[in-house]
Amino acid sequence: HADQLVVATTTRDDHAEAGALLLEALAERDAGSAELARDAVVIVNQADPKSTAADLARVADGYRSLAREAVTVPHDPAMVDGVLRFGSLRPQTQRAWLAAGAAVARGL
Repeated sequence: HADQLVVATTTRDDHAEAGALLLEALAERDAGSAELARDAVVIVNQADPKSTAADLARVADGYRSLAREAVTVPHDPAMVDGVLRFGSLRPQTQRAWLAAGAAVARGL
């Protein structure tokens, strides 16, 4: 009963694989599920400060054939602990989250 599917993942290989397996399983399930998978938005968060921009791009690129859009969010210390406040995020992270929201909105 969903209008839009959003898959949130990180640059960790096991997290990225889990999301990809979900989309692949939906694509094979039935026509409605396949459409949800095809129109999905994937948000790849660089949760690990040790991961690189190349890791972020690699994971996003892996989803491009499975979903409508893959959006990346860079690592931001303000997202690690405590209450998340938009104003405490770096400008680059704020723009990335706005892009993620816009990607989802385009599918509605």
